[in-house]
Amino acid sequence: MAGESFVIVIDTPSIKNYVFGSDPLNEVRGASARLDRLNRVEMENCLTEHPGTKNVKKVYANGGSAQFIVQADEVVAVRAACKSMVRHIRGQTGGEVGVVYGIAPLKNDYTEAVRMAHFQLRCEREFATCRRSTALLPIIMECESASHLPASHITPEGDILSQASAEKAQVGRDTRRYGLWGGWMRHLDKEGDWPDRKLWHKLRCESLTDIGDRSGWRNYIGIVYADGNAMGQFIQSLDQSERFCQFSEIVDESIQEACFTALSEISKSEIDKVREIYHQQGGFDELAADILLLGGDDLLVALPADRALDFALKVSNQFQSLTKARIDVLPDVATREFFQSELRGQGFTISCGVAIAKSNYPFYLALDLAEQLLKNAKRQHSRALVSETQNQTRVDFHVVAGANSYALGHVRDDTYQVSTDAQRTLRPLSCPELEALRSSVKKLNKSGFPSSKLHELQEAALEPQKNKSDWRICDIFARCQHGRDKSQRRALWEAVENLCPNGYKFNFPWFKKDDKSLLCVADLVDAYRLFSK
Repeated sequence: MAGESFVIVIDTPSIKNYVFGSDPLNEVRGASARLDRLNRVEMENCLTEHPGTKNVKKVYANGGSAQFIVQADEVVAVRAACKSMVRHIRGQTGGEVGVVYGIAPLKNDYTEAVRMAHFQLRCEREFATCRRSTALLPIIMECESASHLPASHITPEGDILSQASAEKAQVGRDTRRYGLWGGWMRHLDKEGDWPDRKLWHKLRCESLTDIGDRSGWRNYIGIVYADGNAMGQFIQSLDQSERFCQFSEIVDESIQEACFTALSEISKSEIDKVREIYHQQGGFDELAADILLLGGDDLLVALPADRALDFALKVSNQFQSLTKARIDVLPDVATREFFQSELRGQGFTISCGVAIAKSNYPFYLALDLAEQLLKNAKRQHSRALVSETQNQTRVDFHVVAGANSYALGHVRDDTYQVSTDAQRTLRPLSCPELEALRSSVKKLNKSGFPSSKLHELQEAALEPQKNKSDWRICDIFARCQHGRDKSQRRALWEAVENLCPNGYKFNFPWFKKDDKSLLCVADLVDAYRLFSK
Protein backbone atom coordinates (compact mmCIF):
# COMPACT_ATOMS: atom_id res chain seq x y z
CA MET A 1 0.00 0.00 0.00
CA ALA A 2 3.03 2.28 -0.32
CA GLY A 3 2.13 5.68 -1.67
CA GLU A 4 -1.64 5.08 -1.60
CA SER A 5 -3.78 8.19 -2.18
CA PHE A 6 -6.54 9.33 0.17
CA VAL A 7 -9.26 11.98 -0.01
CA ILE A 8 -9.74 14.07 3.15
CA VAL A 9 -12.85 16.24 3.56
CA ILE A 10 -12.93 18.68 6.48
CA ASP A 11 -15.70 20.77 8.01
CA THR A 12 -16.00 23.20 10.92
CA PRO A 13 -19.52 22.78 12.31
CA SER A 14 -18.91 25.17 15.22
CA ILE A 15 -17.60 28.05 13.10
CA LYS A 16 -20.58 30.38 13.62
CA ASN A 17 -20.75 29.66 17.35
CA TYR A 18 -17.11 30.70 17.62
CA VAL A 19 -17.22 33.78 15.37
CA PHE A 20 -20.54 35.12 16.63
CA GLY A 21 -20.45 33.73 20.16
CA SER A 22 -19.93 37.23 21.56
CA ASP A 23 -21.36 40.62 20.63
CA PRO A 24 -18.31 42.97 20.66
CA LEU A 25 -17.45 43.80 17.05
CA ASN A 26 -13.71 43.57 17.77
CA GLU A 27 -14.05 39.96 18.92
CA VAL A 28 -16.16 39.03 15.90
CA ARG A 29 -13.49 40.51 13.62
CA GLY A 30 -10.72 38.67 15.46
CA ALA A 31 -12.51 35.33 15.36
CA SER A 32 -13.31 35.69 11.67
CA ALA A 33 -9.72 36.64 10.78
CA ARG A 34 -8.26 33.80 12.84
CA LEU A 35 -10.54 31.13 11.39
CA ASP A 36 -9.95 32.39 7.86
CA ARG A 37 -6.19 31.88 8.25
CA LEU A 38 -6.60 28.53 10.00
CA ASN A 39 -8.85 27.35 7.19
CA ARG A 40 -6.92 28.69 4.19
CA VAL A 41 -3.33 28.25 5.38
CA GLU A 42 -2.78 26.26 8.54
CA MET A 43 -4.91 23.21 7.71
CA GLU A 44 -2.70 22.53 4.72
CA ASN A 45 0.47 23.26 6.73
CA CYS A 46 -0.50 20.75 9.43
CA LEU A 47 -1.10 17.98 6.88
CA THR A 48 2.05 18.81 4.90
CA GLU A 49 4.35 18.94 7.93
CA HIS A 50 3.16 15.66 9.43
CA PRO A 51 5.87 12.98 8.94
CA GLY A 52 3.38 10.31 7.84
CA THR A 53 1.98 12.19 4.80
CA LYS A 54 3.45 13.32 1.50
CA ASN A 55 2.37 15.02 -1.72
CA VAL A 56 -0.46 16.98 -0.11
CA LYS A 57 -2.70 18.53 -2.79
CA LYS A 58 -5.21 21.19 -1.76
CA VAL A 59 -8.41 20.86 -3.75
CA TYR A 60 -9.97 23.77 -1.84
CA ALA A 61 -9.87 25.33 1.61
CA ASN A 62 -12.25 28.22 2.34
CA GLY A 63 -15.54 29.06 4.00
CA GLY A 64 -14.85 26.76 6.96
CA SER A 65 -14.47 23.58 4.89
CA ALA A 66 -11.68 21.95 2.91
CA GLN A 67 -10.71 18.99 0.77
CA PHE A 68 -7.22 17.54 0.29
CA ILE A 69 -5.70 14.61 -1.56
CA VAL A 70 -2.68 13.12 0.21
CA GLN A 71 -0.41 10.16 -0.15
CA ALA A 72 0.59 7.94 2.75
CA ASP A 73 1.74 4.40 3.38
CA GLU A 74 -1.46 3.61 5.30
CA VAL A 75 -4.64 5.25 6.48
CA VAL A 76 -3.39 5.30 10.10
CA ALA A 77 -0.84 7.93 9.13
CA VAL A 78 -3.54 10.08 7.51
CA ARG A 79 -5.71 9.86 10.63
CA ALA A 80 -2.75 10.84 12.78
CA ALA A 81 -2.14 13.89 10.59
CA CYS A 82 -5.81 14.88 10.82
CA LYS A 83 -5.84 14.48 14.60
CA SER A 84 -2.75 16.67 14.83
CA MET A 85 -4.52 19.30 12.72
CA VAL A 86 -7.60 19.15 14.97
CA ARG A 87 -5.47 19.63 18.10
CA HIS A 88 -3.71 22.60 16.52
CA ILE A 89 -6.98 24.34 15.59
CA ARG A 90 -8.53 23.71 19.00
CA GLY A 91 -5.41 25.10 20.64
CA GLN A 92 -5.49 28.22 18.45
CA THR A 93 -9.14 28.92 19.30
CA GLY A 94 -9.14 28.31 23.04
CA GLY A 95 -10.75 24.91 22.59
CA GLU A 96 -13.92 26.43 21.11
CA VAL A 97 -13.65 25.21 17.51
CA GLY A 98 -14.07 21.52 16.79
CA VAL A 99 -13.08 20.27 13.35
CA VAL A 100 -14.50 17.05 11.90
CA TYR A 101 -13.13 15.12 8.96
CA GLY A 102 -13.68 12.09 6.79
CA ILE A 103 -11.07 9.95 5.00
CA ALA A 104 -11.49 7.59 2.07
CA PRO A 105 -8.99 5.77 -0.21
CA LEU A 106 -8.76 7.22 -3.70
CA LYS A 107 -8.37 4.54 -6.34
CA ASN A 108 -10.06 5.08 -9.69
CA ASP A 109 -13.39 6.68 -8.84
CA TYR A 110 -12.94 10.18 -7.39
CA THR A 111 -16.68 10.77 -6.96
CA GLU A 112 -17.12 7.57 -4.95
CA ALA A 113 -14.12 8.40 -2.75
CA VAL A 114 -15.54 11.86 -1.98
CA ARG A 115 -18.95 10.35 -1.24
CA MET A 116 -17.42 7.86 1.21
CA ALA A 117 -15.35 10.58 2.89
CA HIS A 118 -18.42 12.79 3.29
CA PHE A 119 -20.39 9.90 4.77
CA GLN A 120 -17.64 9.38 7.33
CA LEU A 121 -17.57 13.12 8.05
CA ARG A 122 -21.33 13.22 8.62
CA CYS A 123 -21.10 10.32 11.03
CA GLU A 124 -18.34 12.05 12.98
CA ARG A 125 -20.26 15.33 13.01
CA GLU A 126 -23.29 13.63 14.59
CA PHE A 127 -21.11 12.66 17.55
CA ALA A 128 -19.26 15.98 17.74
CA THR A 129 -22.13 18.41 18.24
CA CYS A 130 -22.22 18.39 22.04
CA ARG A 131 -20.48 21.24 23.85
CA ARG A 132 -18.23 20.21 26.66
CA SER A 133 -19.53 21.23 30.08
CA THR A 134 -17.63 23.74 32.19
CA ALA A 135 -16.70 22.86 35.76
CA LEU A 136 -18.60 25.04 38.22
CA LEU A 137 -16.64 24.17 41.36
CA PRO A 138 -14.66 25.85 42.68
CA ILE A 139 -16.77 28.95 41.98
CA ILE A 140 -15.44 30.88 39.01
CA MET A 141 -16.28 34.10 37.19
CA GLU A 142 -18.11 34.06 33.90
CA CYS A 143 -16.60 35.49 30.75
CA GLU A 144 -18.06 38.94 30.09
CA SER A 145 -18.46 38.18 26.37
CA ALA A 146 -19.44 34.50 26.41
CA SER A 147 -21.13 33.63 29.70
CA HIS A 148 -20.99 29.87 29.09
CA LEU A 149 -17.19 30.02 29.43
CA PRO A 150 -15.08 30.59 32.56
CA ALA A 151 -13.09 33.81 32.74
CA SER A 152 -9.32 33.39 32.72
CA HIS A 153 -7.86 36.62 31.30
CA ILE A 154 -7.99 40.35 32.05
CA THR A 155 -7.52 42.50 28.94
CA PRO A 156 -5.64 45.83 28.88
CA GLU A 157 -9.06 47.53 28.84
CA GLY A 158 -10.00 45.74 32.08
CA ASP A 159 -12.45 43.23 30.56
CA ILE A 160 -12.61 39.81 32.22
CA LEU A 161 -12.71 37.23 29.44
CA SER A 162 -12.30 33.54 28.72
CA GLN A 163 -9.24 32.28 26.86
CA ALA A 164 -11.17 32.08 23.58
CA SER A 165 -12.68 35.58 23.89
CA ALA A 166 -9.37 37.13 24.99
CA GLU A 167 -7.61 35.62 21.98
CA LYS A 168 -10.36 36.80 19.63
CA ALA A 169 -10.11 40.32 21.07
CA GLN A 170 -6.32 40.34 20.69
CA VAL A 171 -6.47 39.13 17.10
CA GLY A 172 -9.18 41.73 16.43
CA ARG A 173 -6.85 44.48 17.66
CA ASP A 174 -3.89 43.11 15.69
CA THR A 175 -5.78 42.62 12.41
CA ARG A 176 -7.69 45.90 12.09
CA ARG A 177 -5.62 46.65 9.01
CA TYR A 178 -5.33 43.07 7.74
CA GLY A 179 -7.60 40.04 7.32
CA LEU A 180 -10.87 40.54 5.46
CA TRP A 181 -10.66 44.30 5.91
CA GLY A 182 -7.17 44.27 4.42
CA GLY A 183 -8.55 42.52 1.34
CA TRP A 184 -10.92 45.44 0.70
CA MET A 185 -8.17 47.96 1.38
CA ARG A 186 -5.87 46.25 -1.15
CA HIS A 187 -8.72 46.32 -3.66
CA LEU A 188 -9.09 50.09 -3.15
CA ASP A 189 -5.33 50.60 -3.26
CA LYS A 190 -5.20 49.06 -6.74
CA GLU A 191 -7.82 51.50 -8.02
CA GLY A 192 -5.94 54.70 -7.18
CA ASP A 193 -4.39 56.86 -4.48
CA TRP A 194 -4.98 55.32 -1.09
CA PRO A 195 -3.54 55.71 2.43
CA ASP A 196 -0.56 53.65 3.48
CA ARG A 197 -1.13 50.24 5.06
CA LYS A 198 -0.26 51.53 8.51
CA LEU A 199 -3.28 53.86 8.34
CA TRP A 200 -5.85 51.30 7.21
CA HIS A 201 -7.06 50.66 10.75
CA LYS A 202 -8.10 54.32 11.04
CA LEU A 203 -10.60 53.78 8.24
CA ARG A 204 -12.44 51.06 10.17
CA CYS A 205 -15.36 51.82 12.49
CA GLU A 206 -14.88 50.86 16.11
CA SER A 207 -18.39 49.49 16.64
CA LEU A 208 -21.74 48.78 15.04
CA THR A 209 -23.02 51.98 16.67
CA ASP A 210 -20.49 53.98 14.65
CA ILE A 211 -21.77 52.32 11.48
CA GLY A 212 -25.38 53.08 12.45
CA ASP A 213 -24.53 56.74 13.09
CA ARG A 214 -23.60 57.07 9.40
CA SER A 215 -26.98 55.86 8.21
CA GLY A 216 -29.52 58.19 6.64
CA TRP A 217 -31.98 56.40 8.90
CA ARG A 218 -30.12 57.28 12.08
CA ASN A 219 -28.81 54.47 14.29
CA TYR A 220 -30.15 51.71 12.03
CA ILE A 221 -27.83 49.13 10.48
CA GLY A 222 -28.29 46.33 8.00
CA ILE A 223 -26.84 42.83 8.43
CA VAL A 224 -26.52 41.25 4.97
CA TYR A 225 -26.06 37.47 4.95
CA ALA A 226 -25.48 35.82 1.56
CA ASP A 227 -25.01 32.21 0.51
CA GLY A 228 -24.72 30.36 -2.80
CA ASN A 229 -27.74 28.80 -4.51
CA ALA A 230 -27.81 25.07 -5.29
CA MET A 231 -24.05 24.71 -4.71
CA GLY A 232 -24.47 21.28 -3.14
CA GLN A 233 -26.44 20.08 -6.14
CA PHE A 234 -23.71 21.32 -8.50
CA ILE A 235 -20.94 19.73 -6.43
CA GLN A 236 -22.55 16.33 -6.87
CA SER A 237 -21.94 16.58 -10.62
CA LEU A 238 -18.18 17.11 -10.22
CA ASP A 239 -16.36 13.89 -11.05
CA GLN A 240 -12.75 15.18 -11.12
CA SER A 241 -10.64 16.82 -8.43
CA GLU A 242 -9.38 19.39 -10.97
CA ARG A 243 -12.95 20.52 -11.68
CA PHE A 244 -13.68 20.67 -7.96
CA CYS A 245 -10.60 22.85 -7.51
CA GLN A 246 -11.65 25.18 -10.34
CA PHE A 247 -15.21 25.38 -9.02
CA SER A 248 -13.91 26.39 -5.59
CA GLU A 249 -11.54 29.02 -7.00
CA ILE A 250 -14.25 30.52 -9.22
CA VAL A 251 -16.76 30.82 -6.38
CA ASP A 252 -14.32 31.97 -3.69
CA GLU A 253 -12.54 34.57 -5.82
CA SER A 254 -15.83 35.86 -7.23
CA ILE A 255 -17.55 36.28 -3.85
CA GLN A 256 -14.58 38.27 -2.56
CA GLU A 257 -14.31 40.48 -5.63
CA ALA A 258 -18.08 40.99 -5.72
CA CYS A 259 -18.08 42.00 -2.05
CA PHE A 260 -15.20 44.46 -2.44
CA THR A 261 -16.63 45.97 -5.63
CA ALA A 262 -20.14 46.37 -4.19
CA LEU A 263 -18.79 47.93 -1.00
CA SER A 264 -16.70 50.34 -3.05
CA GLU A 265 -19.72 51.41 -5.10
CA ILE A 266 -22.05 52.07 -2.18
CA SER A 267 -19.27 53.87 -0.24
CA LYS A 268 -18.08 55.93 -3.22
CA SER A 269 -18.57 59.37 -1.69
CA GLU A 270 -16.62 58.42 1.46
CA ILE A 271 -13.88 56.74 -0.59
CA ASP A 272 -13.55 59.83 -2.82
CA LYS A 273 -13.06 62.01 0.27
CA VAL A 274 -10.34 59.69 1.56
CA ARG A 275 -8.54 59.80 -1.80
CA GLU A 276 -8.57 63.60 -1.75
CA ILE A 277 -6.58 63.74 1.49
CA TYR A 278 -4.70 60.42 1.35
CA HIS A 279 -1.32 62.18 1.71
CA GLN A 280 -2.30 63.40 5.16
CA GLN A 281 -1.55 61.17 8.12
CA GLY A 282 -5.14 60.68 9.16
CA GLY A 283 -7.86 63.27 9.34
CA PHE A 284 -10.33 61.21 7.27
CA ASP A 285 -13.58 59.61 8.35
CA GLU A 286 -14.06 55.88 8.73
CA LEU A 287 -15.73 53.86 6.00
CA ALA A 288 -19.18 52.89 7.25
CA ALA A 289 -19.05 49.13 6.61
CA ASP A 290 -17.45 46.00 8.00
CA ILE A 291 -16.88 42.52 6.60
CA LEU A 292 -17.60 39.90 9.25
CA LEU A 293 -17.44 36.71 7.18
CA LEU A 294 -16.23 36.13 3.63
CA GLY A 295 -15.15 32.93 1.95
CA GLY A 296 -16.39 29.99 -0.08
CA ASP A 297 -19.91 31.03 -1.04
CA ASP A 298 -20.67 32.80 2.27
CA LEU A 299 -20.72 36.51 3.02
CA LEU A 300 -21.75 38.52 6.07
CA VAL A 301 -21.47 42.32 6.06
CA ALA A 302 -22.64 45.08 8.40
CA LEU A 303 -23.71 48.36 6.76
CA PRO A 304 -25.75 51.50 7.40
CA ALA A 305 -29.40 50.58 6.94
CA ASP A 306 -29.92 52.80 3.89
CA ARG A 307 -27.16 51.01 1.97
CA ALA A 308 -28.03 47.40 2.81
CA LEU A 309 -30.48 46.65 -0.01
CA ASP A 310 -28.32 48.47 -2.56
CA PHE A 311 -25.38 46.34 -1.46
CA ALA A 312 -27.40 43.11 -1.63
CA LEU A 313 -28.51 43.98 -5.17
CA LYS A 314 -25.04 44.94 -6.36
CA VAL A 315 -23.19 42.00 -4.79
CA SER A 316 -25.72 39.52 -6.21
CA ASN A 317 -25.41 40.90 -9.74
CA GLN A 318 -21.63 41.16 -9.48
CA PHE A 319 -21.25 37.58 -8.25
CA GLN A 320 -23.27 36.14 -11.11
CA SER A 321 -21.44 38.15 -13.77
CA LEU A 322 -17.99 37.45 -12.29
CA THR A 323 -18.53 33.69 -12.08
CA LYS A 324 -19.81 33.64 -15.66
CA ALA A 325 -16.78 35.62 -16.86
CA ARG A 326 -14.37 33.26 -15.08
CA ILE A 327 -16.12 30.19 -16.50
CA ASP A 328 -16.01 31.62 -20.03
CA VAL A 329 -12.19 31.91 -19.95
CA LEU A 330 -11.36 28.50 -18.45
CA PRO A 331 -8.41 27.16 -20.49
CA ASP A 332 -9.62 23.55 -20.60
CA VAL A 333 -12.35 23.34 -23.26
CA ALA A 334 -14.00 20.23 -21.79
CA THR A 335 -14.21 21.78 -18.33
CA ARG A 336 -15.49 25.08 -19.70
CA GLU A 337 -18.22 23.37 -21.70
CA PHE A 338 -19.12 21.23 -18.68
CA PHE A 339 -19.66 24.30 -16.48
CA GLN A 340 -21.57 26.17 -19.19
CA SER A 341 -23.83 23.19 -19.81
CA GLU A 342 -24.60 22.63 -16.12
CA LEU A 343 -25.34 26.34 -15.59
CA ARG A 344 -27.15 26.87 -18.93
CA GLY A 345 -24.61 29.48 -19.99
CA GLN A 346 -25.09 31.56 -16.83
CA GLY A 347 -22.99 32.12 -13.73
CA PHE A 348 -23.53 30.93 -10.19
CA THR A 349 -25.96 32.90 -8.03
CA ILE A 350 -26.38 33.79 -4.38
CA SER A 351 -29.37 34.70 -2.24
CA CYS A 352 -29.38 37.26 0.57
CA GLY A 353 -31.10 37.82 3.88
CA VAL A 354 -31.07 41.45 5.09
CA ALA A 355 -31.96 42.18 8.72
CA ILE A 356 -32.54 45.86 9.54
CA ALA A 357 -32.31 46.89 13.19
CA LYS A 358 -31.01 49.60 15.50
CA SER A 359 -27.27 49.45 16.01
CA ASN A 360 -27.69 48.65 19.72
CA TYR A 361 -30.04 45.73 18.98
CA PRO A 362 -28.42 42.49 20.24
CA PHE A 363 -26.18 41.30 17.45
CA TYR A 364 -26.98 37.62 17.91
CA LEU A 365 -30.68 38.35 17.39
CA ALA A 366 -30.00 40.39 14.24
CA LEU A 367 -27.80 37.58 12.94
CA ASP A 368 -30.48 34.99 13.70
CA LEU A 369 -33.05 37.04 11.80
CA ALA A 370 -30.68 37.43 8.84
CA GLU A 371 -30.23 33.63 8.79
CA GLN A 372 -34.00 33.10 8.80
CA LEU A 373 -34.39 35.60 5.96
CA LEU A 374 -31.64 33.88 3.97
CA LYS A 375 -33.29 30.48 4.40
CA ASN A 376 -36.60 31.94 3.30
CA ALA A 377 -34.95 33.49 0.23
CA LYS A 378 -33.38 30.18 -0.76
CA ARG A 379 -36.52 28.08 -0.60
CA GLN A 380 -37.37 26.58 -3.97
CA HIS A 381 -41.06 27.40 -3.65
CA SER A 382 -40.37 31.15 -3.28
CA ARG A 383 -42.76 33.02 -5.53
CA ALA A 384 -41.26 35.10 -8.34
CA LEU A 385 -42.59 38.15 -10.17
CA VAL A 386 -40.67 37.44 -13.38
CA SER A 387 -39.76 34.33 -15.35
CA GLU A 388 -36.80 32.72 -13.66
CA THR A 389 -34.07 30.17 -14.00
CA GLN A 390 -33.75 27.43 -11.43
CA ASN A 391 -31.07 29.17 -9.37
CA GLN A 392 -32.04 32.84 -9.67
CA THR A 393 -31.06 35.19 -6.87
CA ARG A 394 -33.54 35.99 -4.09
CA VAL A 395 -33.32 38.79 -1.52
CA ASP A 396 -35.50 38.89 1.59
CA PHE A 397 -35.49 41.70 4.15
CA HIS A 398 -37.24 42.62 7.36
CA VAL A 399 -37.20 45.70 9.59
CA VAL A 400 -37.09 45.04 13.32
CA ALA A 401 -39.59 47.11 15.28
CA GLY A 402 -39.06 47.01 19.04
CA ALA A 403 -36.68 44.89 21.06
CA ASN A 404 -38.15 41.42 20.56
CA SER A 405 -36.60 38.48 18.75
CA TYR A 406 -38.40 37.34 15.62
CA ALA A 407 -39.65 34.00 14.39
CA LEU A 408 -39.88 35.06 10.76
CA GLY A 409 -42.36 32.37 9.76
CA HIS A 410 -44.84 33.48 12.39
CA VAL A 411 -44.46 37.17 11.48
CA ARG A 412 -45.04 36.48 7.81
CA ASP A 413 -48.02 34.21 8.49
CA ASP A 414 -49.69 36.32 11.18
CA THR A 415 -48.84 39.85 10.06
CA TYR A 416 -48.24 39.60 6.31
CA GLN A 417 -50.84 36.85 5.68
CA VAL A 418 -48.54 34.87 3.36
CA SER A 419 -50.52 31.65 3.79
CA THR A 420 -53.80 33.20 2.69
CA ASP A 421 -55.23 34.21 -0.68
CA ALA A 422 -54.69 37.90 0.24
CA GLN A 423 -50.91 38.04 0.76
CA ARG A 424 -49.52 41.37 2.03
CA THR A 425 -45.91 41.08 0.79
CA LEU A 426 -44.04 40.19 -2.40
CA ARG A 427 -40.92 39.11 -0.51
CA PRO A 428 -38.53 37.41 -1.14
CA LEU A 429 -37.60 39.34 -4.27
CA SER A 430 -35.46 38.57 -7.31
CA CYS A 431 -32.91 41.16 -8.48
CA PRO A 432 -35.27 42.61 -11.14
CA GLU A 433 -38.01 42.84 -8.50
CA LEU A 434 -35.65 44.57 -6.07
CA GLU A 435 -34.67 47.07 -8.76
CA ALA A 436 -38.36 47.72 -9.40
CA LEU A 437 -38.88 48.26 -5.66
CA ARG A 438 -36.02 50.75 -5.59
CA SER A 439 -37.56 52.62 -8.54
CA SER A 440 -40.94 52.72 -6.77
CA VAL A 441 -39.37 54.00 -3.55
CA LYS A 442 -37.65 56.77 -5.50
CA LYS A 443 -41.01 57.83 -6.96
CA LEU A 444 -42.40 58.25 -3.45
CA ASN A 445 -39.26 60.04 -2.25
CA LYS A 446 -39.36 62.46 -5.17
CA SER A 447 -42.97 63.37 -4.43
CA GLY A 448 -42.13 64.21 -0.80
CA PHE A 449 -44.52 61.59 0.51
CA PRO A 450 -45.17 62.45 4.20
CA SER A 451 -44.12 60.14 7.02
CA SER A 452 -47.56 60.37 8.64
CA LYS A 453 -49.21 58.83 5.60
CA LEU A 454 -46.51 56.13 5.43
CA HIS A 455 -47.47 55.03 8.94
CA GLU A 456 -51.13 55.03 7.96
CA LEU A 457 -50.37 52.98 4.83
CA GLN A 458 -48.42 50.41 6.86
CA GLU A 459 -51.29 49.93 9.28
CA ALA A 460 -53.82 49.76 6.47
CA ALA A 461 -51.80 47.27 4.43
CA LEU A 462 -51.46 44.91 7.40
CA GLU A 463 -55.13 45.11 8.39
CA PRO A 464 -56.25 41.44 8.64
CA GLN A 465 -59.61 42.01 6.92
CA LYS A 466 -59.06 42.40 3.17
CA ASN A 467 -62.07 44.64 2.50
CA LYS A 468 -61.20 46.93 5.39
CA SER A 469 -57.56 47.07 4.26
CA ASP A 470 -58.69 47.98 0.75
CA TRP A 471 -60.99 50.74 2.00
CA ARG A 472 -58.33 52.27 4.30
CA ILE A 473 -55.66 52.37 1.56
CA CYS A 474 -58.07 53.96 -0.92
CA ASP A 475 -59.04 56.54 1.71
CA ILE A 476 -55.37 57.46 2.26
CA PHE A 477 -54.89 57.62 -1.51
CA ALA A 478 -57.80 60.05 -1.84
CA ARG A 479 -56.33 62.31 0.86
CA CYS A 480 -52.90 62.53 -0.81
CA GLN A 481 -51.90 65.84 -2.34
CA HIS A 482 -52.49 66.15 -6.04
CA GLY A 483 -51.24 68.85 -8.38
CA ARG A 484 -50.16 69.32 -11.98
CA ASP A 485 -46.41 69.49 -11.19
CA LYS A 486 -46.17 67.43 -8.02
CA SER A 487 -48.64 64.72 -7.13
CA GLN A 488 -48.24 62.36 -4.19
CA ARG A 489 -51.37 60.58 -5.35
CA ARG A 490 -49.88 59.87 -8.78
CA ALA A 491 -46.56 58.81 -7.21
CA LEU A 492 -48.29 56.26 -4.98
CA TRP A 493 -50.33 54.86 -7.86
CA GLU A 494 -47.30 54.51 -10.13
CA ALA A 495 -45.11 53.09 -7.33
CA VAL A 496 -47.62 50.31 -6.72
CA GLU A 497 -48.32 49.69 -10.42
CA ASN A 498 -44.57 49.40 -11.09
CA LEU A 499 -44.43 46.26 -8.90
CA CYS A 500 -47.30 44.37 -10.55
CA PRO A 501 -46.16 40.79 -11.31
CA ASN A 502 -46.36 39.31 -14.77
CA GLY A 503 -49.60 37.43 -15.17
CA TYR A 504 -51.42 39.49 -12.53
CA LYS A 505 -54.04 42.17 -13.15
CA PHE A 506 -53.50 45.54 -11.48
CA ASN A 507 -56.56 46.70 -9.57
CA PHE A 508 -55.27 49.38 -7.20
CA PRO A 509 -53.98 48.65 -4.64
CA TRP A 510 -54.12 44.87 -5.28
CA PHE A 511 -52.62 42.53 -7.88
CA LYS A 512 -55.07 39.78 -8.78
CA LYS A 513 -54.80 36.42 -10.51
CA ASP A 514 -57.68 33.95 -10.35
CA ASP A 515 -58.65 33.75 -6.67
CA LYS A 516 -55.31 35.04 -5.37
CA SER A 517 -54.55 38.64 -4.41
CA LEU A 518 -51.20 40.26 -3.61
CA LEU A 519 -50.46 43.58 -1.93
CA CYS A 520 -47.09 45.38 -2.09
CA VAL A 521 -47.87 48.48 0.01
CA ALA A 522 -46.15 47.10 3.13
CA ASP A 523 -43.03 46.35 1.05
CA LEU A 524 -42.95 49.97 -0.16
CA VAL A 525 -43.24 51.34 3.37
CA ASP A 526 -40.66 48.91 4.82
CA ALA A 527 -38.17 49.79 2.07
CA TYR A 528 -38.84 53.55 2.06
CA ARG A 529 -35.69 54.39 4.10
CA LEU A 530 -33.56 51.48 2.91
CA PHE A 531 -32.23 52.86 -0.37
CA SER A 532 -29.62 55.59 -0.55
CA LYS A 533 -30.88 58.81 -2.09
